[in-house]
Amino acid sequence: MRAALRALLAGATLLGGVAAQAEEPVIPASLAPLFDAAHDEVVARAFVPSEAQKAGEVRLVHRRGADVVQTLLYTKVLSRVVAEIRKKELANWPEGGAGHEDALRYCDALDAARKTVWDRLPKDTPSAERRQKLWIEFALADRAAAVGIGTFEMDESGASVTLRTREPLVLLEPSRDYVRRNMRLIAADSFQADGGALDALVAPLQRLGEAQPAPTSQ
Repeated sequence: MRAALRALLAGATLLGGVAAQAEEPVIPASLAPLFDAAHDEVVARAFVPSEAQKAGEVRLVHRRGADVVQTLLYTKVLSRVVAEIRKKELANWPEGGAGHEDALRYCDALDAARKTVWDRLPKDTPSAERRQKLWIEFALADRAAAVGIGTFEMDESGASVTLRTREPLVLLEPSRDYVRRNMRLIAADSFQADGGALDALVAPLQRLGEAQPAPTSQ
């Protein structure tokens, strides 16, 4: 198993056409295609935890050469949402089992990114505008698997959210099995689907289409 954690220490690299100076990109050239959103096709979307009380959304994305489960969080209580993700991760990948170390690294990376987002928020921002934005992408290609975590800017019109820029803060390279199974678990939890319904939901993402045993249901 190969796992790598690259944190953005200075500057920023924005996916989507804007670049700033940094010593090295968070996402190396070899993995950049996994996170190239130029030709994304969103095949399904669900608000989390619900449309009535949304803190963000989960999208199933067909990307050129990769399948992606994308989470966009835009909430004033990001710390609570990240804590809930940690709780689910540790339940799904218990200590002593396969994927547990990958889950721990993922949770730690999420919390580090959350702190960065919080620290950047101007302290004089009015309460009504203090939403913190965090994007998470589990990306799976034929010969690569990775998790990108960062922040983003968006355009919003009613219930429609359009990504304007994404700034990667952390890149993880967990085991392929962890990435694939977690993509199914996130989809199952977010869309409230299991069994045949889950298989049908993820069928457009070919690399997720075949059911495989997962540690637990999220």
